[in-house]
Amino acid sequence: MPNIDLANYWRQQYRQLLTCILLFSILQFNPAFNLFEQSSQYMLAARLLLGVLAVTAALLIANVSWYEYETDKSSNSNIYLIGFSTIALLELMPVLNYAEVSGIWDESSIQRILFFGLICQIFVILALISEIYSLRVNFNKWIAVVLSGVLGIVVIWLSSLQTVFVPQICISGVCSTTTIKFFEYALFSADILLGITFISLAKDRNKKRYFSLATSCLFLAIGELFFVEFQSSPDLLNNFVFGYLFKVISYVVLYQTLFVNAFKDPYTKAKESEEQFRALTGLSSDWFWQQDRNLRFTVISIGISPLINQFLTGKAPWEVAELTSISCDWSEFREQLYRHEPFKDHISKLEYAPGQFYWISSSGTPIFDEFGVMTGYRGVSSDITKRKMTEMEVEFLAFHDPLTGLPNRVMLQDRFEQVKTFCLREKTKLGLLFLDLDHFKKINDSLGHDIGDLLLKEVAKRLEESVRKSDSIARIGGDEFLIIAPGLTKSEDVVQVAEKILDALQRPFYLEDREIYTSTSIGMSIYPDDAETFEVLRKNADMAMYHAKESGRNLYRFFDQKMDEDVSNYMKLRDDLRHAIVRDELCIHYQPQLSLTNGKIVGVEALLRWNHSEMGEIPPDYFIPLAEESGLIVEIGDWVLLEACRQAVEWKNKNLTIMQMGVNLSAAQFKRGDVEQSVLSALKISGLDPEMLELEVTEKMLSDNNIGALDCLKRLRHVGVKISIDDFGTGYSSLAYLKKFNIDKLKIDQSFVKDMIDDANDVAIVRGIIQMAHCLNLVALAEGVESHELLAKLRSFGCDEAQGYDFSRPMISEDFEIFYSQFNHLVSG
Repeated sequence: MPNIDLANYWRQQYRQLLTCILLFSILQFNPAFNLFEQSSQYMLAARLLLGVLAVTAALLIANVSWYEYETDKSSNSNIYLIGFSTIALLELMPVLNYAEVSGIWDESSIQRILFFGLICQIFVILALISEIYSLRVNFNKWIAVVLSGVLGIVVIWLSSLQTVFVPQICISGVCSTTTIKFFEYALFSADILLGITFISLAKDRNKKRYFSLATSCLFLAIGELFFVEFQSSPDLLNNFVFGYLFKVISYVVLYQTLFVNAFKDPYTKAKESEEQFRALTGLSSDWFWQQDRNLRFTVISIGISPLINQFLTGKAPWEVAELTSISCDWSEFREQLYRHEPFKDHISKLEYAPGQFYWISSSGTPIFDEFGVMTGYRGVSSDITKRKMTEMEVEFLAFHDPLTGLPNRVMLQDRFEQVKTFCLREKTKLGLLFLDLDHFKKINDSLGHDIGDLLLKEVAKRLEESVRKSDSIARIGGDEFLIIAPGLTKSEDVVQVAEKILDALQRPFYLEDREIYTSTSIGMSIYPDDAETFEVLRKNADMAMYHAKESGRNLYRFFDQKMDEDVSNYMKLRDDLRHAIVRDELCIHYQPQLSLTNGKIVGVEALLRWNHSEMGEIPPDYFIPLAEESGLIVEIGDWVLLEACRQAVEWKNKNLTIMQMGVNLSAAQFKRGDVEQSVLSALKISGLDPEMLELEVTEKMLSDNNIGALDCLKRLRHVGVKISIDDFGTGYSSLAYLKKFNIDKLKIDQSFVKDMIDDANDVAIVRGIIQMAHCLNLVALAEGVESHELLAKLRSFGCDEAQGYDFSRPMISEDFEIFYSQFNHLVSG
């Protein structure tokens, strides 16, 4: 039993249904209502009018189907086009034959009229059946028109062969033959059945237009009742005309349904969509634009500011003096547009007021007309000013000293590499000056950190005034400064710079109504006489600075080879390091990493230690650079990897649920060894799950654009190994890699963490790094946490993990197992 939703059908179609019932009642149940019995001439005019209306309605339906097929070739519009084009032709034939009729029609005319009417009804039913069964005829609409013409001609030809092919449906003036009654009742039944089917399918298929199609079937069925009732020519004058009237009304309802489906509903939806689009664009921070074929802006939606319209409307981007392309030159960008290529995330900067900018990211695609000719571009732009300002701030903090605004050591090292190339080309020398303020700690302790910070700022200003324009200054921490003085013809030329600095810093500083005196001790090393690398030059200058302090302060000293007892020790240590593994002098200490969310130990960092048989424990900062320079780091690094992985498996077997084993990698390992093979070998031999291993690399290694190292880490990351950036914030030019490279964790350098209590700038840096890490879905770990106060502050910043002396120093594996057991007991208790 079909699910016939009559209630909903009535709500949708009650106007049409009431009209149908009222009209049928008037025509059927008023026997005195005989309009045409006395005058066949009036009846002929009425029939002619209804015939013209039927032809017009059929043509309108065919026309709607024609255009609907252009927009939706998956519809059954081609079937409607064929059916109603044929119907229009067949309905036209009786109209054209009326000119031959004088008086009352003869049997031949009635025979053909009725025959055409039956065929038209069959075509209507077939078209409606195609709607129910979703039948499709996909070919050119002109072929559909030709096919309808052929069908019409065939039907007209059949009507002329009445005695051969067409049964007699009107005999001796009687038009109520068995044949005509059978056809009319069959058509009536088909119309009723179709109407019921449409009503039952309307809800299942969620098509409200099925209700209108059902109403059209109802009008067709009522028309059939009138056609059945006439029995002779006089009755034709009423019933035949009334039957045609209902058929024309049915065509009109069907046309209205198809028109609404093909044009009105899409137009309404498009209008609603446009209104929603306009509402959304008004609320969105993005703004939408369109350009003409000359690439001048013609349409700009309401975006970040009305100033956008003021600057851009009517102009191409490169014609706006205030607009600067950041991603590439305007000429290059223009060539891309002339090649009709889409573009994405093109960055530009609009200076809407002196020193005030909008940073804009734009994406666009070309527009082509129906002939394939490019008519312009359309796209969307976003205001990325806040993002760019944040990136610039973080980048500045990463490469500059936040207190004085001077470059930090990393940036100075980069400048050293640039100046070094110049010195090699010009065959000149370079001086590196290491400055340390005298008695600064006393000033800080007695007058407070605020005064100490003000003093450092003033010292930075005087240093900038004292050096040459070609010199570079950096604050590398605390009260220590580095200065690069290039272009020296002889080593003694740097003395003038040093003496000018000494004089400048001896003058009193006036800070908050206080007169403060200080001085500096300067150590100097010369490239290439003393060393060829920045680190060695810095160490040599540092050594010379200590000699200056030992000599009485407020002095400068050159690095002297006689100071170089440490160099001899260096050579001896290098030889001893070669045998350290064999002598079992190397060991690994493990420092816990604590989750600040749940207070549990979530990992450890494996830290290499060297217990020299004669000299005792050698600091890692001393022997690891030695290992890197000598190439021993490859062998040592492989040993550390394997031992750390074995230890992690051993702890896992003892139910120590350590999630991560962190192992440091150096750039030298990538340059001189096969890191990927070493890691995979250690994992295979130890049986450690790759996801439990975390490789720690430095920012500098990523920023050096070492493609081989980056590809290696990507492959290891694909295997499941975790990757973290160690000492984050001290690197250079690596921010771009955070987007491209699949990093898991950022380890905030302890130089920013340890002074957070007293240094607001360090607080800003740490908070900025944590926020950036979270925006990139990375874990943020703080190193060098040495007090509960620091730990609490980090937790308030949302830092994920921490490690430091506050809860544990690095320890050997046996001690760690005891510590882990006690720590877990405390946490669980």
